[in-house]
Amino acid sequence: MANQHFSNNLLTTIIVVSFCLLSQTGCRFPVESPQKVQKYFSDTNQEVTVYSIKGENKGPTLLIIAGIHGDESSCPMVADRYTNIKIKKGNLIVVPRLNLPAITAQRRNGLGGDMNRLFDMPERSQNNPDLKVVNLAKSLIKNADYVLNLHQGSGFYSPTWISHKRNPKRWGQCNVIDTPSFDLPNGEKLELENFAQRLARRINSKIKDENYHFLVNNTNTASENTIHKEQRKSLTYYALINQHKVALGLEVTKNCPYSQAVAFLTIAINSTIEETGIIPEEVPSETVGSKQ
Repeated sequence: MANQHFSNNLLTTIIVVSFCLLSQTGCRFPVESPQKVQKYFSDTNQEVTVYSIKGENKGPTLLIIAGIHGDESSCPMVADRYTNIKIKKGNLIVVPRLNLPAITAQRRNGLGGDMNRLFDMPERSQNNPDLKVVNLAKSLIKNADYVLNLHQGSGFYSPTWISHKRNPKRWGQCNVIDTPSFDLPNGEKLELENFAQRLARRINSKIKDENYHFLVNNTNTASENTIHKEQRKSLTYYALINQHKVALGLEVTKNCPYSQAVAFLTIAINSTIEETGIIPEEVPSETVGSKQ
């Protein structure tokens, strides 16, 4: 009995001394990293890198997708700026280059055509080489509360015809929604237009030149009278209709210098982070030409 008591005391002493030595030498027990980096389709021309950043406290999750079109060069570069930020509340999932073949070729379409027109295809379909990437995007949407699809469009959106560059068929400087509100199965509603309008006010408060202010572009995608029936095949429409997410297209204009497009898109993403209630330690600089 005495030997057993001695052994227990010895074991306790060893544990305490070992812990003290580890602390003094700077050793720490492993702690889960807030950032997780996953590569899909590695070592192929369709490789996709996904950055998942977990906040210190629970909160909403924002998914940022860029590079679905390869000729919108500011989008992947801006998304890169959010892959290493630290978050106090909420979570980010960032995909800077969803459509790598299109980005590499600097063209709109990837291996299987316009990737933003493939989200209506059945997940088990074998008819398109881009479908595996589309299916990955769909799986990421499931884990988000809010979805941003980053774009860079020609001209400037306006609900009325002003000029060849500023009219209802242009896309630049707008928050794109598919419908003003969406009825959920539980009787609640997703108020997309209210969200997009609040977001536009946040964005525009940081842009001095009113010519570059963001407007809300409601494409009324499901309506028979819409001029944008093609949007029924888009990422944001899928996210809304199939997975009931607040999904927006963020469109910055191509009719400005590259550095200015980066600044506008950064302002728009930072404003979205604020509007969703996610709290980062800091966000990328909104100053034109900043390296941050």
